[in-house]
Amino acid sequence: MLDRRYQTFLTLVQTNSYTKTAEKLFITQPAVTQQITSLQNELKIELVHYDRPNLVITTAGKQLAAFIEEVTIQSNAVLDHIKHPSIKRDLHFGATLSFNHIVEPDLIHSIQDQFANISCIVANTDEILDQISHGGIEFGLVEGNFDLSKFEHLTIYNDNFVAVCHPDNPLAQKPAVSLTDCLKYPLLLREKGSGTRAILEDWLGTQNYNTSDFRKVITVGDMLTIIKMLTANMGISFLYRSLVSNDLDNQTLIQLPVTDFNIERELSMVFLHHSFYESQYQALATQIHHTLMSK
Repeated sequence: MLDRRYQTFLTLVQTNSYTKTAEKLFITQPAVTQQITSLQNELKIELVHYDRPNLVITTAGKQLAAFIEEVTIQSNAVLDHIKHPSIKRDLHFGATLSFNHIVEPDLIHSIQDQFANISCIVANTDEILDQISHGGIEFGLVEGNFDLSKFEHLTIYNDNFVAVCHPDNPLAQKPAVSLTDCLKYPLLLREKGSGTRAILEDWLGTQNYNTSDFRKVITVGDMLTIIKMLTANMGISFLYRSLVSNDLDNQTLIQLPVTDFNIERELSMVFLHHSFYESQYQALATQIHHTLMSK
């Protein structure tokens, strides 16, 4: 939809190199320079400059690159639909580890007849959002914070964020638990970029603490592993209640009554603004909501 100068500029932003841009687009380096200069002159905006030896993308340049990327993603979706209106399309989406354990198998089973092929990546919130921004996936099922100016979102459901430990942990015997009580025990925690970690870090900040104040921090990149470690009495953790609802019901894990710890968060479907498939995403979000509520 946009002329080649815009695509050349986007590639330059992605590679941060005139030489690599030329190689990637199979054109000469002078041709890249000519196109970028022509674009800047036409727009009357400085998009790039050199701060030797580094190529610097200006703020305006970054904004334009984000716009080009979004337009390219949306135009490809429109053209694909126009060219193949009656053919089932492929679906590429992502889910955070927390969301994945709750919904992915049931979701894929319920929608598999609607699409030709389905692929789902499982990653943390930051990685999911990055994939959406660059067109690697269409939408993500995420928890945690995201840029509302960049992404549209549909609330799937709300979940309580709770503190959990093994029944044999001394904290499980206390009628009320303070944050300073929790700090005496190992903290089982997801990696940086995870939505659940960000929620805990934000709350700790409001209490003038951080994760390093815990006796020990054990970082694990998988929520199921954290739950297994909890059931082995290896520490405490903070996570979504729905992930351990069966364990809490069976009392293989205990929810801790932490003072002033009352957190509820949205689990959301996130996608780019003005998506061509927004109405389809709304239907899918409703379907996912019903799937979760029927559990």
